[in-house]
Amino acid sequence: MTHRESLKQILNGGRPETLCQFEWGYWSETVERWRREGMPADRQPWEAAGITHYHRLPLHTRFYPPFERKVLSETEDNRIIQDENGIVQEVARNRTTFPRFLKHPVENLADFEALKPRLDPRSAGRCPPDLAAAAREVTSRDGILVMGEVEISFFGWHRDLMGVENLLTGFYDQPALIHAISRQHLEYLKTFYAPIAREVKFDFIFLWEDMSFKNGPLISPAMVREFMLPYYRELIGFFKPLTGCRVLVDSDGDVRQLIPLFIEAGVDGMLPFEVAAGMDIREIRREYPDLILCGGIDKREIAKGRGAIDRELEGKLPVLFESGRYLPGMDHHVPPEVGWQDFLYYLSKTRDLYKMSRR
Repeated sequence: MTHRESLKQILNGGRPETLCQFEWGYWSETVERWRREGMPADRQPWEAAGITHYHRLPLHTRFYPPFERKVLSETEDNRIIQDENGIVQEVARNRTTFPRFLKHPVENLADFEALKPRLDPRSAGRCPPDLAAAAREVTSRDGILVMGEVEISFFGWHRDLMGVENLLTGFYDQPALIHAISRQHLEYLKTFYAPIAREVKFDFIFLWEDMSFKNGPLISPAMVREFMLPYYRELIGFFKPLTGCRVLVDSDGDVRQLIPLFIEAGVDGMLPFEVAAGMDIREIRREYPDLILCGGIDKREIAKGRGAIDRELEGKLPVLFESGRYLPGMDHHVPPEVGWQDFLYYLSKTRDLYKMSRR
């Protein structure tokens, strides 16, 4: 059984003979450490570990043409850059950290109107000449083919355009701007993806909404209902019949208040259920037995060695595997504190527990 076949069964509530395993990402420092610890230098982590990976087609889904990426100023430790999305930010030169955002391209409705030529879904060059060939290249390696990256979004997309502070105040001060962005983006996504989805078979649809922190969502459920839910209902209602795919949404932090709203919008599953934000995936499963769950394994425990790995996995995986609709994985990208041998042990232990759950 291939990983793709296993994934399809899991997403539809089945318990396949072989477990589909992949992680949502790896820090670059993690990969560097693993290569020092024996991971082959010419292979990607998923290839060396014998698991799979999720891939995306080489599409230009954001601004096209993109903004010019350029260095505006620099010091020994940091650079001020403008990126392809027109965001001015301070980035560290020699380490992986979150950037410090300084300026975003949209402050008002006039700014957004000026950007619309870069948001034309029909712009030539957004797609590779042979979409089907690009898809075959991924799936021939038993990779998972995902529709959507960070562009299928009605909070995260706006945040990248406006910046988090301007967006949060904009819900009060500029609601017409928020709705204008959403209406344009809804039509953009439908127009852009319709011909692609008719030609390419995806494995699931990925929504990106990093809109929570450790104490809950950045906006109230009432605001989600007013500013996001109508657009998601229409978009998911359009995508599902077109693709036949399940819809998964990614949001960090404490997402408990968001789950019923996303379900109402038509979402089938969520990830990554960050333990540091109080997310206990077993409690989520008890409350939402039909929701597809992804992640929820505390990455900090996986970094502590085999004893901690055993306790973490044995405490969570049996009940999750028994319930079905669960894709195992860490609760965010694999951090550099996790050693290569511990990572391999974590994967093997996960498979062993899955086999035991099927007996």
